Amino acid sequence: MNHAQEQAAEYGSIFAPRELKLDDGTVIVVPPHPNLRMFDDDAQEKLEALEVDIQENCDREPDIYIPEQKVKDNAGNEMVLPAETRPGALKQPFRKRGKPMKPPYSVQVVQIALGEDYEKLRTGTIDGKRGSAAHVWRLWNEQGSSLVKRADADPKSEGSSGDLAEATAPDSQ
Repeated sequence: MNHAQEQAAEYGSIFAPRELKLDDGTVIVVPPHPNLRMFDDDAQEKLEALEVDIQENCDREPDIYIPEQKVKDNAGNEMVLPAETRPGALKQPFRKRGKPMKPPYSVQVVQIALGEDYEKLRTGTIDGKRGSAAHVWRLWNEQGSSLVKRADADPKSEGSSGDLAEATAPDSQ
């Protein structure tokens, strides 16, 4: 657990690692969702290598050609945007040369996140069912829901449901 995760756990933050309890009482500590970039250094390096591999080696839809375009800026000046070709979207599920990734991306992310604890998850059970990456993703999805609720309730967040009190008039101009 890195320093940020320790602080989050100490203060009960929604950014804190979560615990996944197996039926035999074993507890697996699950780091925060990968998008929060709170993995330890080694796991973060592996995750980024996986992301590079996907971007550079997985199959894509056909490239997208965008022809030259003439546009005007706010002042009415005309500009020409050159033609360009953009790579097509990655095919889902991720595959290489037509064959699905093995193990699938979602499983690889959990393997990276849990490290050696992944084997404990797979050999254990949760509510009588074999442990799987889906159990970890369920925790991460719950964490994401908590983040959304927090942002919605925070009056400082754009689009929140919280009410901002009207600012008082200044004492002087």
